[in-house]
Amino acid sequence: MRALRFEQSSLSIRDINNPVLSEGKAIIRVVHAALNRRDYWIIKGAYPNITSSTLGSDACGILEEGPQHLIGKEVIICPSLNWGNTESYQDHDYHILGMPQDGTFAEYCLVPEENIFPKPSHLTSEQAASIPLAGLTAWRALCTKGQCEAHKRVLITGVGGGVSTFALQIAVAMGAHVWVTSSQDTKIHKAIEFGAQGGANYTKSDWFRQLPNNFDIIIDGAGGEGFGSLIRCLAMGGKLVFYGGTKGKWPSILPQHLFFKQAEILGSTMGSPLEFSQLCSFIEQKKLIPIVDSSYPITQYNTAFDALLANERMGKIVMSCS
Repeated sequence: MRALRFEQSSLSIRDINNPVLSEGKAIIRVVHAALNRRDYWIIKGAYPNITSSTLGSDACGILEEGPQHLIGKEVIICPSLNWGNTESYQDHDYHILGMPQDGTFAEYCLVPEENIFPKPSHLTSEQAASIPLAGLTAWRALCTKGQCEAHKRVLITGVGGGVSTFALQIAVAMGAHVWVTSSQDTKIHKAIEFGAQGGANYTKSDWFRQLPNNFDIIIDGAGGEGFGSLIRCLAMGGKLVFYGGTKGKWPSILPQHLFFKQAEILGSTMGSPLEFSQLCSFIEQKKLIPIVDSSYPITQYNTAFDALLANERMGKIVMSCS
């Protein structure tokens, strides 16, 4: 089969053997797969001792072998493997599909049966493929950790990426009052079109003064120098949930901004198969349609990765694999 392989510090499409079915596993014929920043960081060597792998954590496809009631039907994949029995945190054996285990940038993919879920019926294959990693990360951060519900005031930083865009859509669908930040005014305007109340451009020195200062929930994936300003925006009893740190270390934080407000800083990453099931049910119930920025054939993977890194991106980048 054809697969997009990471080998010897470079990407290329290669012919490799089809996956072989084993007990408790399922084989999916991948129709569409979506890119994540994780794929880019693997290529850049951010994950040590990874020398070869078929990348990709997201996919929608046709179940070829596996649970009888789903064979021949469209399914999506939960990329959290070996989460374990504790919902509050992952097991030591936990890993994400696409490294070290071969992932979804291929014509076929092998995954555990419990990681297979029916595609939401109102979505195209392309739209459904965009859900898994980003959607699950957003769901756990916003809902499990942040306890989002109707009428909560929510701030989502860096809107435009996969996780932040899903967090925006989920929070709006729940009836929360949502604000966003971005480095581009055009993205803020797009977020307002998708239901946000407003936003602030964080490249401006006084960006935090353009926002309310009483957010019940703040969702952040960047960290860095702006993190201290986020804490000042929390309401009494507010929660700041972070799922990444692309901008590096936090600055000095005044403890008074936390303890007086009875506020919390909570770490979050990915999510469990149970949370993935909750996410899929929510998307089906609310008829939520993921935002796909652009789509390419897998042979144009270089163009797809360029689109992933583009500042103007709003939503997910998808590739067709079959």
